[in-house]
Amino acid sequence: MNNQEKNTYVRNQILTTLLEMMKTESFNSITISDLVAKADVGRASFYRNYRTKEDVLHEEAERLKKELKTIRKNDNPYDVRLILIRTLDFYKLHTDFYITLYNSGLKQMIQDSIVDESLISDNQPAPLAYTASAFSYLIYGWIIEWIRRGMKETSDELIAMFENS
Repeated sequence: MNNQEKNTYVRNQILTTLLEMMKTESFNSITISDLVAKADVGRASFYRNYRTKEDVLHEEAERLKKELKTIRKNDNPYDVRLILIRTLDFYKLHTDFYITLYNSGLKQMIQDSIVDESLISDNQPAPLAYTASAFSYLIYGWIIEWIRRGMKETSDELIAMFENS
């Protein structure tokens, strides 16, 4: 294995192990020592890649946000239904990560991902920026409730609920 492959392996081991540990232990009770021991990687390897456990989760949240952006890059930004379907399908695909964050009290990471994805900028006219902001927080509330309920519905079922309410 070259250095890049080793580093990718270490990062994957740390992330996978941290998420597994978060299913049975509170996030705050997980120590770096316990994490690296269970991940079977060296402590120096952890600190070569991260400063904190939060950094591990932020990196994954950022990777997922970029992946969703890539999936949606050619979508019509005014096709709200398509944006919702793609977003909900994406979150459903990554249910384990998002439910683990939620159950660990880390909803803020989910909120940050959704609000950052809304692409609100200072260059937009105020009405468009406010609408995009309201829409992103609506999506956040919707996704958080869906996660809280165990993400049982499909995106089509959620959209149908929204359209019929």
